[in-house]
Amino acid sequence: MATPNHLAPLIFPSFEMKLSHEGSTTKIYDVVRKTYVVLTPEEWVRQHCLHWLLSLGYPLGRCSIERMLKRGSMRYDLLWHDAHLHPYLLVECKAPTVRITQDTLRQTTWYNMQLKAPYVLLTNGSVAYCAHAAEDGSLTQLDDVPTYTSL
Repeated sequence: MATPNHLAPLIFPSFEMKLSHEGSTTKIYDVVRKTYVVLTPEEWVRQHCLHWLLSLGYPLGRCSIERMLKRGSMRYDLLWHDAHLHPYLLVECKAPTVRITQDTLRQTTWYNMQLKAPYVLLTNGSVAYCAHAAEDGSLTQLDDVPTYTSL
């Protein structure tokens, strides 16, 4: 499907997307939430990243989207769980116009302090950084996302 005019091309592969239009609002079907959601620039990145990870073998049934963390009003973008339903990969998505900086990395790290996922991925659709998160909170950058295993 063609990229909607107001949205930037991304580093992630395209996928078969379902779009709907309500007046001037475009919505995209989210296979995890099983509903159409407003197609913002951040959602454009989130949906592409989601479908890319699904194509790599990350299971649909182990993914949650935009859930509130236990403390505060923070909401993560994507989280994959392992076979024991422990956090496995935390994904933070930004709009393509948002630069990935120490501040965006700090936000992702803050979320992961509560979730304790061993892997984090931070992307704005133009670049993507993946890291292994040690128990002490330190990050080691990886060349690619880890292969999902059923553990």
